[in-house]
Amino acid sequence: MEKLKEFKTLLQKKAKDQVPIQTEWVAVKSVNWQEKTMVGTGLENGLDYEDVLLGLGSFYSKPKVGTMAIIGTINNSAAAFMIDCEETEELAWKNEESEYRITPEGFEVKKGNESLKKILNDFINEVNKIVVIQGTTINQVAVEEIKQRLNTVLI
Repeated sequence: MEKLKEFKTLLQKKAKDQVPIQTEWVAVKSVNWQEKTMVGTGLENGLDYEDVLLGLGSFYSKPKVGTMAIIGTINNSAAAFMIDCEETEELAWKNEESEYRITPEGFEVKKGNESLKKILNDFINEVNKIVVIQGTTINQVAVEEIKQRLNTVLI
């Protein structure tokens, strides 16, 4: 009986290995970033591929409309997923409570309800409150300039 189970498992594995992933170049027609899907028009066949997944749960890439992307379909099914694209407008990673996002405006790093930008801004605001009675005080103008530079990178 054990050998029969092992044989069945090997057959199932072999069958899975036989399922090909078909790839297709598409022109990105539209993107639904809320749903993390897109519509792409196949270059070879001119068909629209709808509800193409932009990721599978931990990483998403938002392709720029009008650019090229390569998508995959499993065994000619209707389900498709984006493998890569020429240009992205946004990248998003999520791992349990942590999030990392890149946009043309900058980077965003979060853990739960905390953001790196807010933490660093709060820190700089507190440093600027320091009053030195004897000796040299901090250069509040320079610290504020650092905060503004930081805010151009972090969103």
